[in-house]
Parts: sequence; C-alpha cells; structure tokens
Amino acid sequence: MSIERAINKTESRQKRKKFIKAIKKLPDKRDTRGKRHTLHFLITAVVLGLMSNRSKVSEQHRYISNKIKWLRKITGEKDAMPISRAHLPRMLAQLNWDDLNVLIYDCFDAHIMLSVDNEWIAVDGKTLRGTLKSCEKQALVHAVSHDSRIDVAQARQVGEKSSEITVVRDFLKDTGLEKKKITLDAHHCNPETTAQIAQSKGSYVVQVKENQPILLAQLSGSRAECIADDS
Repeated sequence: MSIERAINKTESRQKRKKFIKAIKKLPDKRDTRGKRHTLHFLITAVVLGLMSNRSKVSEQHRYISNKIKWLRKITGEKDAMPISRAHLPRMLAQLNWDDLNVLIYDCFDAHIMLSVDNEWIAVDGKTLRGTLKSCEKQALVHAVSHDSRIDVAQARQVGEKSSEITVVRDFLKDTGLEKKKITLDAHHCNPETTAQIAQSKGSYVVQVKENQPILLAQLSGSRAECIADDS
C-alpha cells in the first residue's frame, strides 16, 4: 500500500468516526414500538451508501445488505440487520435532513444526492438557525422532491443572499440536477440559470414577480391568449 493511499484510508476512517460520534447525539423521535435499528446505524449506512454512489433505494438496500458485517463493525452495532427494502424509503423521508446535512458537510465536506426518477425537484436556500444575526450568514441550498419529500441533494452557502444565485448554478451542475425537472423561486429567474438547465436538456418552472415587469407582462399576456383560445 502506498503512503498516499494509507493516509487517505486513515483520513476516511477518522471522518467516519467523527460522523458516527456526531449522529449518536441526534435525538431519535421515532416511535419505540417495533423499532429494530438504532438511528445512528441507519444514518451511517445510508450516508456511506450515498457517498459510494448508491443513490437509488434499491442500490441502497443492496449496499447495506452487502456491507452489513463492515457496518456492524464501524458502528459498534454487532447485532444489526439490514433494513427491509419496503421500510427504507419511509425511513429516508422521516430523517431530519436539515440537521443531518450540516453534519455531512462538516465531517465529509461532500454533497450527497438521492435518486427520485421522474419527480419534479424544488431547489431553494435556507438560512441556518442561529446565523441570522451573525456577520457571516450560513445557509444550505437544498433540493427536495415534490412528491416523496426526500431531500435529494444539498450544498453549503456562506455569505449574503445574493450569492445564492451562483451557488445554485454550481450546485445544479455538480449534482447533475440541471438535467432534471427543477422548480425555482423568483430569486433564480434569470437567463443564465434557465439557459444552463435548458442547454443540459432539463426542464424548469420558475416564479416571476413584479420586479421583472416586462417578462411578467409578456407571460400574463400569453396566459390570457391561451385562456381565450381554449374558451
């Protein structure tokens, strides 16, 4: 084993230990009836699966089943069993992704992404709690599927609200979401962002407000014409 590879392996092990230690402190608000897995085991298995490019639920389930001995070892859960394929999507949807995403970024400095085929995905920024009065605001730019309400991907944003525009463009490119069906608020209604999605063969729905009066008037006129044609 090369020195570089040994160092990378050690760093990965240290990051995992830091992450597992952090998630053990997260409150487990699940109903205690029928609970078969500890929360930190489930989160560790899912996050490490996502970081190994297992983004679909079926891929996640196979990853956990195939890596169960290793997952038991690193989490200290010697009797842990793979979560069922049927329960996995429900568990993913119930996780507190706002808190979890901060831990993932702090421990691994990485983005994660879940696969939600054919769903529309909402992309938006959210200021982190406790940073509103600070000089340097911090936020998560995250993507949430409309139907399943799964947090598909996320990235850290630091700075004033205006920086969210360029952060979202990079976010769409880095995660491949520019090729998907995306909804955005009026903050991202600008030619560069919409062109990026269109050129990547993606689809978008974006809000238009009064601060873009010409575009709003054109769209309102087009809507009126469509209604007239249908009547």
